Amino acid sequence: MGVIQLTENEVKYLKEIYRRRCEDFQSVRTSQLAKSLGVNPATVTEVIQSLSRKNLLKYRRYREVKLTMAGIREARKLLRKHRLLEILFVGQLGCDVRTACKEASKLDYRVSMEIINAICRLNNHPTVCPCGKEIFEDSRCRRISK
Repeated sequence: MGVIQLTENEVKYLKEIYRRRCEDFQSVRTSQLAKSLGVNPATVTEVIQSLSRKNLLKYRRYREVKLTMAGIREARKLLRKHRLLEILFVGQLGCDVRTACKEASKLDYRVSMEIINAICRLNNHPTVCPCGKEIFEDSRCRRISK
């Protein structure tokens, strides 16, 4: 399977959908996304359709938005990046949690997995971020048991 190319906007939507469906156990509809992301429903529909064409979610008009397995994998990868950046910003740079989250959102989609895994190793493979959310594992970055 090839690398999925996502825009910064698509990343924002994918993370939001994952958080709502998989962490908060809420249904996700375009009107809810429009409200929470501060955009109009037509914009949401456009982005959702793009993510659907990339096989990251299933979308039918007037129905819930559901992630595919590929969508779940991609969202977890993105949230791993985001949450490890929060660890760096809070732990090493002394940022407050709110600022760390805001800054991580600006960078998470751009930073490489090599840098993210270096942050993970530097922080002894944390399992939760400063907000208490799970940091997903990466098979290329494992804690070595002694």
